[in-house]
Amino acid sequence: MTDQTREAPPVPPQDTRLPEASPMPAEPGPAESGETASEEAAALAALRARLDRRHRAELASLAAGMERERGELHRLLVDQGLETALARAGVAPALVAGAAALLRPLIEVAGDEGARLLTARLADGSTRPLADFVTDWAAGEGAAYLAAPDSHGGGARPEAGAGRHRRRADLGGPAERARFIREHGRAAYLDLDP
Repeated sequence: MTDQTREAPPVPPQDTRLPEASPMPAEPGPAESGETASEEAAALAALRARLDRRHRAELASLAAGMERERGELHRLLVDQGLETALARAGVAPALVAGAAALLRPLIEVAGDEGARLLTARLADGSTRPLADFVTDWAAGEGAAYLAAPDSHGGGARPEAGAGRHRRRADLGGPAERARFIREHGRAAYLDLDP
């Protein structure tokens, strides 16, 4: 065999260039970054304004609700206090509502959230505890609202056995007998022992 040199097949030339890379986004320039920041600031300001309006509306609604509740609590405290004080002062049950309506504008609730005191505002500007004021009012101006003492006058029938402890002879003269009959009725007079 003869030495023959074999030549290698020609190798195609290789491309030594680097492949082209995809273009990178360019860094925003000073003008572009300012526009983006101002857009974001405007959006943030609009959001803050919208939330602020909503917050103010909610606060106003809550404040109005609390004021309504405070007014209702005030009314209930005054009404209950007046009814109790008027009943203790001896006002007729049928006239309690009228007396309360007459006195309600004078009554104030004093004190903090923990301890409340009902007071009456007097004409001279001073205040007085409700129970004392109602007692004095019932003894003076409000005497017409007081319940009549239990009696058997005006044609009412006395209870069984009433008047048996006295005698007609103990009544004295005709004036006292007439007063007895006016106060207790003729039936009570006739029921007295002779």
